[in-house]
Amino acid sequence: MEKNELRQRIKARLAELGVSPIEAAKAIPGLERNYIRDFLEGKKQSFSAGKQPLVAAALQWTIPDLIGPPPRRSSHGAPKLAMVPLLDRITAGRLRSPASQIPLDDVPLLAFADLGRGEFFALTVEGDSMDRYSPEGSIIVVNKAERSLVNGRCYVFSIKGETTYKMWQGGSNPHLAPFSTNPLNKPVFFRTRDLEVIGRVKRTILDL
Repeated sequence: MEKNELRQRIKARLAELGVSPIEAAKAIPGLERNYIRDFLEGKKQSFSAGKQPLVAAALQWTIPDLIGPPPRRSSHGAPKLAMVPLLDRITAGRLRSPASQIPLDDVPLLAFADLGRGEFFALTVEGDSMDRYSPEGSIIVVNKAERSLVNGRCYVFSIKGETTYKMWQGGSNPHLAPFSTNPLNKPVFFRTRDLEVIGRVKRTILDL
């Protein structure tokens, strides 16, 4: 498999899992925190045989998933498509009113495969605070049925009636974290009673 193809597959897998390369690596004992990131950035050209099982575990893959060709779809039928309404834009850099996130009848519908169970809607991203996953202009698919917070995953939140797309960071000082190339983007802190989880970001798509 070409290295660039593998890098793209790993980036897509991390986005699907809703974690950063460092967060995925930190979850696996024996795997250096920068190991996957260095490969994605071209600082590392391959995974050693001893590290392959650890990298696969970090990505929740098998070793053949990691080192083999992309998995082929079953020939028993076409993938199940879900029609998802594209509601509006959401800023990834500043909070905004959630009124535009209310589903409407007369909106465009987008087709997505293999989303699984849930209640989905799509939004177009504005701003750069999540551009490592979702650059400005990309589309995110949000599952309103999945609101349980998991550290390192990405969600659409509402704080005092204003919404934002961020990564959840729990612990003793919970906050909504940017995942950005722009150092001006800062974490968003909140009072627990002011926070509402609208849904988990299941997928991000960008046309080139």
